[in-house]
Amino acid sequence: MTTINATTSSQIANSQTLAAQQANKTASSKTVANESSETPASSDKVEISTRAQKIQTLNEEFFSNGIESFTISSTFIKRLEELGFITSNEASNLGSNINANESGGNSTVGEVSKFINSFTASLKKADPDNSLIDTLQQAKTILTNFNNPTQSSKNINTVQISSQLQNYIGSHTEQLSETNKSGLNQLVSVLNIANKLTPGKNTTSEIDSYLAINKL
Repeated sequence: MTTINATTSSQIANSQTLAAQQANKTASSKTVANESSETPASSDKVEISTRAQKIQTLNEEFFSNGIESFTISSTFIKRLEELGFITSNEASNLGSNINANESGGNSTVGEVSKFINSFTASLKKADPDNSLIDTLQQAKTILTNFNNPTQSSKNINTVQISSQLQNYIGSHTEQLSETNKSGLNQLVSVLNIANKLTPGKNTTSEIDSYLAINKL
């Protein structure tokens, strides 16, 4: 017959305590693992929904009269910062460009599109194979779908198009008239804003779906 003395009893108690602690750790690890696997998806949905609501707010505040009459202003830049689409530094940089353009009169998106047409025509006349022609047409596609991206506009690398235009301005500063230089600079500003408003391809369709539902 086995006798349980004080020492043996203490050892059993310690073993039970250790076993309980280990069980708690295992359960806690599973909970953390489950939360880790579930949180990203849930977080993504919240982010998509929030972004869609912000885009809807911009549509109501600035695009009620259609994209053609929309002008990028200091007020619009400030609103983008308030809604978290751009940082304060980006707002400052964009604001500087806007203020510089405003001294000569800012153009509406519709007027910038007309500038693209006229500048493209002059390029074709001087050099039909000029690579900037295609760049300008892609820029126009982005502008046309500025606040409501389509599949074709989503496939365009807005940052690359903006960079190509800036390089052209920099390398043709002396040859460009002030009118054309101003038009190209305003086009770059519009493209930079469009890039901030257009989410990644994986979320754009979900945002479009969210906005469509809320318009019913």
